[in-house]
Amino acid sequence: MKHEKNNVLYGLKKITHFSEGLASLISGTYVLSLAVSKRNIALRIALGIAGGYLILRSGSKLHSGSFTEDTF
Repeated sequence: MKHEKNNVLYGLKKITHFSEGLASLISGTYVLSLAVSKRNIALRIALGIAGGYLILRSGSKLHSGSFTEDTF
């Protein structure tokens, strides 16, 4: 019973990380598209840094939420 509960919680953790990574990737892409469209150079730099951070963060979240078989 306890092993089944751990498997369910582990699966939920993986799904949460994957969905968080996907949301971060989409928002980072949107922020970078805003950075390209603005004329103010300071705003472009700030949005570019924020978008880059979100995209890099999404990579680690998507990797940690991948559905590979791990051993405990």
